[in-house]
Amino acid sequence: MSRVTVRLPDSLHQRLRVISQRSGVSLNQLITRSLDEAVASQEEASADESPLLEQVRHIRTALGALAMELDTNGLPPHLRPGEDLPGVAAFMRSLPKLEPPLSATIADDREDRV
Repeated sequence: MSRVTVRLPDSLHQRLRVISQRSGVSLNQLITRSLDEAVASQEEASADESPLLEQVRHIRTALGALAMELDTNGLPPHLRPGEDLPGVAAFMRSLPKLEPPLSATIADDREDRV
């Protein structure tokens, strides 16, 4: 077994200590398990994985429980993966029509500041 000294910011050390106490494991076990999971995750990423997928994996890991899978069935057809994207004209038609137009609303709102 090897021994490594790591300098941690006080805030991270405190967060790790709280998690270790809450989960009933030692601080050493928590850090070792976390490092093992992080390394295993990196090893799973194949060498031919696209940079975009690698970034998505990194973001999902960083977000942890906040990241969730999106149910694409609830999306409009033109936003579902694999669907053809609409042309600019179709996209413009899909936007809501504002009365009065947003530009007029902004101009009216800023009138007293000009």
